[in-house]
Amino acid sequence: MEKFMAEWAKTHGQLEMPGAMLMKYGPEDYVGATIAVRATLYFKGSHTAEAREALCECFDAYRAVADDHLKWLWRDEPPSGPDKYAYAKAPELRAMVKKMDEDHNFGFTYTGGEKPHDASPWLFSTFGRPAWEARLPGRGPDSLIFSLPQEVVEANPALFQKLFVDFCKLLNVKHGHGGFALNLSAVRGEPNEPTEAFMVSKMAGLDAGPGHIIGGLPGRDVEHHLVTVGWLTAINHSMVEKLGGLFALRSELPASWFAQYDYGNGIVIQAGPKPEIAPVELDSKPAIYVLPAMALKDVRLSGEISLHYGSKDGEPRLTGLPAMEWLHRFDAPEEELMRYKTKLLNEPKLTPDSTLPDRL
Repeated sequence: MEKFMAEWAKTHGQLEMPGAMLMKYGPEDYVGATIAVRATLYFKGSHTAEAREALCECFDAYRAVADDHLKWLWRDEPPSGPDKYAYAKAPELRAMVKKMDEDHNFGFTYTGGEKPHDASPWLFSTFGRPAWEARLPGRGPDSLIFSLPQEVVEANPALFQKLFVDFCKLLNVKHGHGGFALNLSAVRGEPNEPTEAFMVSKMAGLDAGPGHIIGGLPGRDVEHHLVTVGWLTAINHSMVEKLGGLFALRSELPASWFAQYDYGNGIVIQAGPKPEIAPVELDSKPAIYVLPAMALKDVRLSGEISLHYGSKDGEPRLTGLPAMEWLHRFDAPEEELMRYKTKLLNEPKLTPDSTLPDRL
């Protein structure tokens, strides 16, 4: 994987792609997309004081790592003040939260792009429904997305896992996933979706789709169904029981390659010592992702779904069949699972420095 990424960077630049790269009118002069290690966590109740304080605590932990790299704050429908701040001049998050009531959106996006609309691997973004909307039937979960640059994760082999598990505990998450992803411009996402659609066709290990929007899809019951599996996958206790319990999961996920951590409302599964990008030209179905995808199949999202907006001029988008193919990219026939378990023997095992000390 390291060789593939090095070659990609050599031929495609520093893992950054220009804005609207595949749109008819593009490319444009800003960073439209960049590779990062990203987590998406789904939870409920961001209109409550308890959840809002938990989100502030999550940001406290994130900025302890990212503070020197954050450049901008975008706010979603703020009750007062501008929707954009230079990070150095932005009010403290808790100070802004104190001025909000429960019927205000909890939408804050911190990013590290040089320009306000540049994509960046440094990202902390919340989507929280106002109380009036959260109480309506059929509304999906709220979400938190955060990411770090690949090189930071590699230099600190347990950092991302700790943030992921700690945030799951603080937010009492329903489920979530983390691994390689393509961060799009926080405020110009739609014209950069084709870049994401193209990249996920080349790298199966990339996450896809705007997590904040996916969580709100009507009729898909994202609250109770895992969107995808990744390097890190969080599932709640109801999901664990539906899958036959922790013992059944462990029997499918050998301890030398897979770790489990308790986060209170469920467990986090770590697949291997570091995320895999799964380049299609080398191996689009690494066993380290196929085995958990199949073990968790009964609680994963299925059915027709669109991860992007519709195509305007024939540019690639993850809608219809391409979206379904992405959701099922790590599926394998049941009769081939033994072959993948054998294949796992040649994939990297967990190491003491890449796992947290309190694994189950």
